[in-house]
Amino acid sequence: SSHFGSSSAHCLTLLSERGAMWSADFAGWALIFLTVAITSAWIRRCRQKTPQVIGGRGPAMRTILQGIPLLSQVPCPPLDISGALQLLIFGIQSLWEEWRFDRQFDFIREEISVSLPGESVCASADRVAVQWLRAEKGHTPRDLPDDAPVVILCPGLNCYAASLPGTSVYRALLAKPWRVGVFEKRGVGPPGADGLRAPAFHLFGHPSDLHAALGRVHARWPRAPIHLVGFSSGNGLVGSYGTMYGPQIPALRSCLLLIGGEDYNLAFAPPRGNWLTRVLFDRVLLETTKIRFLKRNEEVLRAHSEEGYSAAWAAATLQEFYEIAMLHFSGYRDRAEAEEKINGFSGSNKCLLSIGVPFLVVYTEDDPVAPGGPRPEWLEVIKRCDNAAVALFPSGSHLGCYDSWHFSRWTDRFATQWVDAVEALEAGAKKERGDAIS
Repeated sequence: SSHFGSSSAHCLTLLSERGAMWSADFAGWALIFLTVAITSAWIRRCRQKTPQVIGGRGPAMRTILQGIPLLSQVPCPPLDISGALQLLIFGIQSLWEEWRFDRQFDFIREEISVSLPGESVCASADRVAVQWLRAEKGHTPRDLPDDAPVVILCPGLNCYAASLPGTSVYRALLAKPWRVGVFEKRGVGPPGADGLRAPAFHLFGHPSDLHAALGRVHARWPRAPIHLVGFSSGNGLVGSYGTMYGPQIPALRSCLLLIGGEDYNLAFAPPRGNWLTRVLFDRVLLETTKIRFLKRNEEVLRAHSEEGYSAAWAAATLQEFYEIAMLHFSGYRDRAEAEEKINGFSGSNKCLLSIGVPFLVVYTEDDPVAPGGPRPEWLEVIKRCDNAAVALFPSGSHLGCYDSWHFSRWTDRFATQWVDAVEALEAGAKKERGDAIS
């Protein structure tokens, strides 16, 4: 009976935790709905124009960009619904897909032990995970060769394999002969899963942790090319990793960032932010972040810094929350060293001038995370880049990106078109080398 009682208590705890998380999510999206209903027009005229492509001056990058059909024609949402309404629909869709995740897809979890590099590191030994996508439920996993491309997905802010956000991209990727893994950073996961072991986390993820995971992937399949694909806040991790660690993994072939990208110190307070930016960050995502990072890891974080935990819980904006977390829970005693080890775009994006692999950041003009696209000073740098480029689409909001009445998303197709184009370039180069030898 004691076992039954403890099991029941555990179940009630999980249900309570899950209910708190989802109630905060639904409350936030309901707030967006009310705001949108009052202040935004639901339907606007469809503007047919191709996306702007900036940078990518090198011949290899130009060939890749020319091989992506979606860069030649802008997909329009049904009735060309506004970006605000796309955001609302996508928020609801993401929660629905997260709830159904376990019934739709077959994953296998691999954990990797990690620790942070540096001189001011405090207790940081923990583990991250790669969730390997095997198949849709009821289907037989594919038998892939050792040199099959590996696509590693980096989810958004409070996200994990069950919500990147959204899960529709999995079906598009399963249609390709590629291995697919989802990198799960410290502190995230479903209700009931183990949380942090050490009081160290970063909202975007530590590049050194991703490096440990990719090192294991490369050791297992040394002949397999690796492609990184980021979503939302996962773009920060992909971008920082590509510039800080990319040259150390010879199999790294490309980095794709969907949708947005910014210096972490401005990411949640963009210079051109609007009312929807503030609602999204400081009403919806702030409360979700407090629950998914702070509440689920309360014991270990409070034990490390009661002051930091209380300050983070009281934060009024998401940018304030970020600063407090960096100060108290980055894993570093020295804030300057934390910045150096984590933020590859601190102060500017000039690191992209020397990026050695194809690197594309996709923005939408109506994205509340980065309204109008990247800052002008960032675009000036991109214009001088050989291997890095920006694609700016006129609409799509923040990852809604709908293109049909079935509410399919063009970002799913873009991810596969990108990897296809990079692989086609590599295949052509191999053929030319073979012809030269013969």
